[in-house]
Parts: sequence; C-alpha cells; structure tokens
Amino acid sequence: MSEVVGNVIQWGRGKGLNDAKAQLNKVMEEVGEIAHEITRNRFDTPELSDAIGDTLVTVIILSDILGYDPIKCLEEAYEVIKNRKGETK
Repeated sequence: MSEVVGNVIQWGRGKGLNDAKAQLNKVMEEVGEIAHEITRNRFDTPELSDAIGDTLVTVIILSDILGYDPIKCLEEAYEVIKNRKGETK
C-alpha cells in the first residue's frame, strides 16, 4: 500500500470515521464539487484539484470502513479495463 493511502486510512481512523453511509455522503458531496467546477468549464483551477483530491480521500476512507484495500480494488478494476478497445463517448 502506498504511504499516502496508509496515511489517509490512519487519519480517517483517528478521526473516528467508521459510518459507511455517512462516508458515502461525503464521497457524493466531493464528487458534486468536481461536477460544479467542470460544468462551469473550470478545468484548471485549484478548486478542481482540491475536489479531486478530497474525493480520493473520501473513497479511500470508505473502502477502509468497508474492509477493502483501496489499492487492490484499483488494481482489480484496472485488470478489467486494461485491454478494452474503442472509445468512451
């Protein structure tokens, strides 16, 4: 596990974040902040970078609450998509 992922997990545990539904709400809130920036065509802003980072933090903490290794989840997802051909439209 990368050091930063481990640090995020420890930070979440230290804050007592252990409610999956509450954490899911945080994930959705942060994704909403990404949407807010993108729908206003703000692609190169500190706010968008912050929202993406916050989203990653909330997803990492959610995975830990649910007992999943976020890196393993990412690796498994990549294995599924890595050989796909074509475009996403």
